[in-house]
Amino acid sequence: MKPSNETSLVSPDPNPPPMLHFQQYSSEVEQNQHLRDYWNILMKRKWWVIGVFLGLIITVGLVTFLMTPIYRSSTILQIVQDNPSAVVGERDPLAVMAGQDTLARFYETQYMLLNSRSILYRIIDVLNMTEHPAYEDLKEEYQNKPPDVLRDAISKSLEKNLEIKPLKRSYLVEISFKSPDKKLSQEVPNAIHQEYIKFSMLTRRQSYTLIREWLDKELGQLATKVEVSERKLFQQGREKDFLSLESKEENVIVRKYVELNGLLTKAHAERTVKESQFRQVKEKGLDAPLIVNNLLIQKLREEAIGQEAKVSSINMIYDKNYPQLQAETAKLKDLRMRLNAEVLRIRASIEADYEAALRAENLLRETVESQKGKVVDLQENLVQHHILKRDMQTNETLYQALLSRMKEANIASTMVTSNVAVIVPAEFPLKPYLPKKKLNLALAAVIGLLGGVGLAFLVEYMDDSVKTAEELERICRIPSLGLVPFLSRNGQPTLEEKTPLELELSTVAQPRSMIAEAIFHVRTALMLSSTGGPPGILVVTSPNPSEGKSTLSLNLSASLAIMGRKTILIDADLRKPTIHKILDHSGQPGLSNFLTGGASLDEILCPTHIPDLFFIPAGAIPPNPVQLVTSEAFKNFLEQLGEDYQHIVVDTPPLIGFTDARAISSLAEGVLLVVKHHATSREAMRLSVQLLAQVHVPILGAVLNMVEKDKMGYGGYYGYYKYYNSYYKQYNNIKEVEMKE
Repeated sequence: MKPSNETSLVSPDPNPPPMLHFQQYSSEVEQNQHLRDYWNILMKRKWWVIGVFLGLIITVGLVTFLMTPIYRSSTILQIVQDNPSAVVGERDPLAVMAGQDTLARFYETQYMLLNSRSILYRIIDVLNMTEHPAYEDLKEEYQNKPPDVLRDAISKSLEKNLEIKPLKRSYLVEISFKSPDKKLSQEVPNAIHQEYIKFSMLTRRQSYTLIREWLDKELGQLATKVEVSERKLFQQGREKDFLSLESKEENVIVRKYVELNGLLTKAHAERTVKESQFRQVKEKGLDAPLIVNNLLIQKLREEAIGQEAKVSSINMIYDKNYPQLQAETAKLKDLRMRLNAEVLRIRASIEADYEAALRAENLLRETVESQKGKVVDLQENLVQHHILKRDMQTNETLYQALLSRMKEANIASTMVTSNVAVIVPAEFPLKPYLPKKKLNLALAAVIGLLGGVGLAFLVEYMDDSVKTAEELERICRIPSLGLVPFLSRNGQPTLEEKTPLELELSTVAQPRSMIAEAIFHVRTALMLSSTGGPPGILVVTSPNPSEGKSTLSLNLSASLAIMGRKTILIDADLRKPTIHKILDHSGQPGLSNFLTGGASLDEILCPTHIPDLFFIPAGAIPPNPVQLVTSEAFKNFLEQLGEDYQHIVVDTPPLIGFTDARAISSLAEGVLLVVKHHATSREAMRLSVQLLAQVHVPILGAVLNMVEKDKMGYGGYYGYYKYYNSYYKQYNNIKEVEMKE
């Protein structure tokens, strides 16, 4: 029976305590970077830094000390631009427009000439460099080829070692040459400035000759053009007959056109007035102002009005047959006829005046249009005349200018001087110019150090694995229950002579070793991980294979058994079991045999040499491991074991890629994640936690396994390792002395 003070291990609690919430592991907490963090990275990656640093210094040192000494000698020349030439001078507008651009082009041209093949070929011939010992290798290489090929190869070598450097804010240029031969490094710069001066003077003479030839040709062509333009101008003026009428003031055609325009303006105004009067009379009739205001009309109207009054008064007294009334009526009729006749006469007069003004305006308009055509013809002829005249004047100006430049070129060609002066001749070099040993080594040290540091940080940045317990807690927000050092015969001197079993079971073979203490630390953390007591059924798994979960499961089970707590270790990795190999067991029969009904519990239960520790191997590898661990038989199996054992440690396959671990975890009271130091990636850790969260199983924490102290840097647990090693080294020395005594 299970002791009463222990939590029941038959089945998981139907209302398990909630997972602990660790606020200190929240990803929202600001992670401050300190200088010591960068220092820790450098210490962890120190071999990268040291390797790059020493490798670069050794490489540069070997190259520097094995390099053939190179000597360098320099000469300084002063190059001044020529005075304005015979063709382009101060009076030439093109020279003024060119300005500083012409000066810059001039010096760029001189620098290119100093390094040109023409100068280099002259140097080769003057110094007889085809026979020089410095170029003996080239001579042997091209001995079966034409001489020009050898000269070309030597010129390329000269060009490669020749440096043309203008000195800022001056007319000086430095010519330097590098060579393993001291004497040659001096001779080449001196020969260059001599040949350059000769080449410059020869080029200037040739240029003056070409200028004179060009000027002769251009003068002949311009003389012909001047003669042709004069003939065209005279012939065109004679044909159009306006040579004496070029001015508008003296031109009869233009003056007549202006006068006709004035008359047309007056006729237009007069026609407008007449048209207005005509329209007024036509529209208003007797009420038009021109008729109403006429004196004769007014007089006739007054007489008619008076006569009407008289006829009306008589008509009121006498009969219509009265003779006086008939006489007065006849007189009134006569007055009205005279009034109407006068109105018709005035209207006819106004209409006649309008028609006369209109005919006059139209006649003048036709005359003006005719005269306008003559003016247009005149202007077109004058434009052509002026074009011919300007062409003649331009040709005459160019002819005179070229004639003047021709005389200046003839004078300048007899006074060719050099515009180059030697300021500092090349001296014999006493010390090598290259290699610069101190500078090379200093640069190699600086670049090597910077490169090593940069490479160390790059490697650290590219490394996506979990490196520290703090990083594990920050990424997954689960507690770190401890870290287990790397286990190897070479890495642990105290275990060099141990058997594989003793090597894997360090908690028993070396209880005072670092590995054993680390396992005890994990055990203590597990015992305090939950409020209801230590976990009864504990699943040990890892994100990926080969992360040491089986070894950790075995050592953790042994540490629990050492405390006198009855513990059983189940190898539930039915895909690649390993615990039976560590315990030197055949592995048959096992868990798979029991779940399939091929063996009983007593047949698969195996005791170990450690008291209170029992072991169940995986057995034969089945074709369907998931179906076995998710079966009711496996659940009943765990309940049956829980009645007899205080702790059940289940070793499972990795989480990522297999569902076995999640299926078994759903039956457990807690899960322990094993993370391999500098191997398990962050994404694998996040995915593992996410997969376990889907089955609502308490994650008790994680263990950072196979920790290498060299990769931990000088921060974190390095001090712990250093202190622990020194402490137990002293303790072991004392024990050895006691045993000898």
